[in-house]
Amino acid sequence: MQVLVEKIASLRLEIETIARAVGRDPDTITIVAVAKGHPVEQIAAAVAAGIADIGENYVQELRSKHQQLAHLPIRWHFIGRLQTNKAKYIAPIVHLVHSLDRENAAFELARQAERTGRTLDVLLQVNTSDETTKGGIAPHAAHQLLGTVLGLKHLRPRGLMTLAGLEHSAEQVRAEFRLLRSLRDELARDFGLEYFTELSMGMSGDYAIAIEEGATILRIGTRIFGKRPRA
Repeated sequence: MQVLVEKIASLRLEIETIARAVGRDPDTITIVAVAKGHPVEQIAAAVAAGIADIGENYVQELRSKHQQLAHLPIRWHFIGRLQTNKAKYIAPIVHLVHSLDRENAAFELARQAERTGRTLDVLLQVNTSDETTKGGIAPHAAHQLLGTVLGLKHLRPRGLMTLAGLEHSAEQVRAEFRLLRSLRDELARDFGLEYFTELSMGMSGDYAIAIEEGATILRIGTRIFGKRPRA
């Protein structure tokens, strides 16, 4: 576990260095440690090392880990594809949903949030890479989806999320992140939303570019936990 602690310290230093080099305050950047496939012991060690935000891709895994680690002050993030029939399980426990990309999912998530007496913070997932295998709405559809979400009083849209193309060049990845930032600014202006500020972009392989392009949330898995154990 000492190796994990050292990885987190090194990552924080790198983020601070990159942020300050482009005139940003590193305290405005949140690390979400993506724990998909990793045991609860590693998550507990990350929390002890100062990580407060943990991301999960699968609802069943999220629920199990949430139960096992209920004694720890963790903010849980759901970053996987949101299925309407699973909304009832995540609505009571998540801090932020990163992957809202369909109106029917928004309706169901809002219904479940109301049922549990919560108002959920959500991000709209945008497909900036134009890859058909990735989830997310097309950039031109973001205005319509945001308008729908704003009509649901138990959801609070906080910004946007994207996944960069896996085999794209650094220049392409930068363009995708810039598109997301530009779209966020446009939506915040058009809808008059002062709190629509978040940009969830950047993973273990491209977080440096994401920081330079304005990311407020980094989703970091391998860089912290190493490769996922084989099933």
